[in-house]
Amino acid sequence: MRLSEERITVLSREICDRLLDEELVDLELAETEFARLIEALIIADLRIEDEIDEQTTAFLLKNKPQLEEGSTAWAVEFERKKLDFSMARGYVPF
Repeated sequence: MRLSEERITVLSREICDRLLDEELVDLELAETEFARLIEALIIADLRIEDEIDEQTTAFLLKNKPQLEEGSTAWAVEFERKKLDFSMARGYVPF
């Protein structure tokens, strides 16, 4: 994952606080539980993105062996194929 567990915890708490401060949600559960739910959503999203990255890398290594990993051509093809795999899963990377 691109973020540490500690960073995810901090982000989820900040999101929770902001939603509550701006009165964008009306909670029927404890704030800490709400923050944990947000944290779980962030982790699930990052795992999906990691899976797509792994799928994309495996695809390129198998089907585009002429591309050198880390090259500009690799990066361009990686982003293109990652978008294809993301769309196929109904995942919208941000």
